[in-house]
Amino acid sequence: MRLEITSLAKGGEGIARAPIDGHPRAILVPRSAPGDVVEADVHIEAGTPRARVLHLVHSSADRVVPPCPHAERCGGCDRMHLSLDAQRRWHQRIVRDALGAAADGVDIRYHAADRTEHWRTRVRLAARAPGGRVEVGFRAPRSHEIIRVPNCLVCTEAVDAACGEVPGWLEKSVGAGEVVIQQGSAGRAAIVLRWKGQVAPSVFALAEEKVRSECWAGVEVWLEGAREPARIGDASAVMAAADGEPLRAAAGGFMQAHEETSRRLVRSANESIGDEASVLELFCGAGNMTVMLARRAARLEAVESDARAVDAARANLAARGLKARVVVGDADAYEIPSWARVVVLDPPREGAAAACRRIAQSRAKRVVMVSCDPATLARDIGILAHAAWRLTSLDLFEMFPHTSHVESLAVLERSAS
Repeated sequence: MRLEITSLAKGGEGIARAPIDGHPRAILVPRSAPGDVVEADVHIEAGTPRARVLHLVHSSADRVVPPCPHAERCGGCDRMHLSLDAQRRWHQRIVRDALGAAADGVDIRYHAADRTEHWRTRVRLAARAPGGRVEVGFRAPRSHEIIRVPNCLVCTEAVDAACGEVPGWLEKSVGAGEVVIQQGSAGRAAIVLRWKGQVAPSVFALAEEKVRSECWAGVEVWLEGAREPARIGDASAVMAAADGEPLRAAAGGFMQAHEETSRRLVRSANESIGDEASVLELFCGAGNMTVMLARRAARLEAVESDARAVDAARANLAARGLKARVVVGDADAYEIPSWARVVVLDPPREGAAAACRRIAQSRAKRVVMVSCDPATLARDIGILAHAAWRLTSLDLFEMFPHTSHVESLAVLERSAS
């Protein structure tokens, strides 16, 4: 079937339209660009028509040769075949389309990343060792197949080097698991291994050697059924926060992958709360925004469900001589205190629908919300808009260059009425 790609889906695929069984249907076409014309094999997968490109008949003006030779096979950088200008243009369009009328009259500002290569400070690799033959790498698109990438164009030098060392490290192990590699202390790799099966005895000896020789900052090994990991060195994740000082997170804990863009986003969020505000922060994590909010807010309470992240946030505040109340709790179900006038939240990809319903009925006057998913952002803004809140500003940050993901910073105000 000949298909013309007319737009992009938020998940990264191109969209074409064609009749299927006598009805016009949208068809998802991976690794395509608006303006492409392709010959494709179309099949129905879980109710959604998807195409496998057989031949590129006409190439879009937005299409480029991916700078990474593994881009077509690896599932990581799903928009590397588009020019950077096209990637950014489509980020803005997809977010605006998702928000619809809520974004009417709002200028969407786009903050392009300074670095689009060698920026990624955190990766998650799949690992499998049937019979001692080790496979470690990224997943292929929409597949469990493991793709070995000898050199990753978007990873930092330390993270990329560790990616190449992990297969040899796990040699002669049996089983399967995942490996999280993050930037740790002194810019060295910090590694967390979660494994089902038998790890080779050499895994621990090699980890000790790598840490002792200062190749890796630290390692945690979680074996199936263990209540505590084996710890070698310090596997904490470390990045430079928006104030220029180190921010530490628990080993394997969440931390933004693009250090420079994260700092820009946090500074913008901090400026958005106003001066001397009483602030409630939800989903605070290890305190990436907390350490800046604590400098500006008259009163600050931060909430996070992960106890290890709360410990890290408290330690990051203490290291700076800052004070805030940081509590372990379900941020999505947390009651909004009557004193809070600004609510800052940075929820996971599924958003914060329940929290937004509570905010809508609270005495808060401003919401500063970070989101990594346009669909859940639109839903959560809709909840607030239904309760007479309005979107006053929207900034997009290129946190994940060459991918379909984009980070949004939305500010909403309670309507005077």
